Amino acid sequence: MRESRLFFLLLVAYGWLFVFFERINNPNELVRVYAARALIEEHSWSIGRRVPAGARFADIGPIHRDWGYVNDKALVCDDPGARPPFCAGKLYAAKAPAAAVLGAPVLAVLRLFGPLKKTAAVFALRWICVILPSIVFWLLLRRYLLESGVSADVALFCTLAGALGSLSLTYGQMFAGHQMAALALGAAFLAGFWKDRPVLVGFFCALSVALEYPSAPAALIVFGGFLLHRRRGWLGAVLGALPPVILLAQFHWSAFGAPWSTPYGHLENPAFVKDIEPGFLGVSLPTFERIRGSLFSPSLGLFFWAPWTVLALAAPFRLRRHVPGLTACAVVVYYLLFQITHALWRSGWVIGPRYITPLVPFAAIAIAFAFRRTAILAGLGAAGIAATGLASAVCQGFPLEVQNPLREVVWPLLSHGFVPRNLLQALGVPGLWSALPYFAALLAAIILLLGKRPLAIALFIAITAVQWLAPAGDERSAARFLAA
Repeated sequence: MRESRLFFLLLVAYGWLFVFFERINNPNELVRVYAARALIEEHSWSIGRRVPAGARFADIGPIHRDWGYVNDKALVCDDPGARPPFCAGKLYAAKAPAAAVLGAPVLAVLRLFGPLKKTAAVFALRWICVILPSIVFWLLLRRYLLESGVSADVALFCTLAGALGSLSLTYGQMFAGHQMAALALGAAFLAGFWKDRPVLVGFFCALSVALEYPSAPAALIVFGGFLLHRRRGWLGAVLGALPPVILLAQFHWSAFGAPWSTPYGHLENPAFVKDIEPGFLGVSLPTFERIRGSLFSPSLGLFFWAPWTVLALAAPFRLRRHVPGLTACAVVVYYLLFQITHALWRSGWVIGPRYITPLVPFAAIAIAFAFRRTAILAGLGAAGIAATGLASAVCQGFPLEVQNPLREVVWPLLSHGFVPRNLLQALGVPGLWSALPYFAALLAAIILLLGKRPLAIALFIAITAVQWLAPAGDERSAARFLAA
């Protein structure tokens, strides 16, 4: 397949629908948008203040006045002896800082055209910082696989399954740390194992941590794999890591008083504090509930939404001394362990386990190097595209009480013609017809995967049937809420 056609297919799939609900007020995304705005307007990391308001406290400041309340914040009390949340003080995004730094120039340009509006800011940040970089990354990954000796079919299949049949599609349309960290880690891998650029390896490894703190072990794995593979370049890699490391240290010092003090020690939401109390930094021994829920359940499971990723579990046994492939496998293993050991494994409103989004490109790399036959990969990949693609067409996350989102939310909404905002809808084209380009892109990807392979088609039908026939609840309140 020509790269220009693949680019167009991914562009339509990632960019046609603007899946954004102001009523949901997604804190995972919006608190980063608030922080980016604070940098350009207030020249500060602080997004506002918490002040006494009678018997309670209120969040104030220009951003809160214009855009309203947002969750997922850190609070630094004015009184050193007080502890959040019951104190007055400065509010910060309880996130790593790099997303805000990358987003600030985008908002600065947007601000030239008038006061910043929340929806317009989210739209611009998604396109510039996430959607376009995601498309470019998947195209570059395909080039790397081809130049590494992977067959054209396998390279295309892994690209399509990874880009459209996984967490990457959902969170590649959101200004949040999950996909941005995945892109940084993936860029570090390509810089090291493809282009041999030690400075870029160090920079992108450190950037991934500055985008999402849990990326640190994965960054060390990629860094170590590069040094093992090339056996040189450590000094350049260390120097390249300095800018993101300095950014992290400055943010921590400026906001929380010490380079090693993170937002996690200053959470203002008592429920979040309680959530991460078990174990060490929220990490404890895995349980059957976590394993089943994280990997297999219709509400969350990685293998339910992206069944092709299960092949990555077999990849290490096929790769032996293949350092790039084994490095990718090690990253996959880390994220799986993180998911099943972390107290926040349920992940809130999600399509799949969002915290392990960076696993996706490394699963694609490991599978591409480990498997030469395409039928099983094609069938599993096509099922992932159908499930994740349809779910991502209506929402970016489902409430915790939803048991099978495909039956409880996706089908009720699509069957009634509900789709998010898009260009044709703005021109007056009604319902599902306005989303036709998006669905056509998904269908084209599925056809490219399945072709005339009977085994792949049979596997696709079987997996899709399992996904849609999985147990579901009777409640439809989530669908009604999204459609309202």
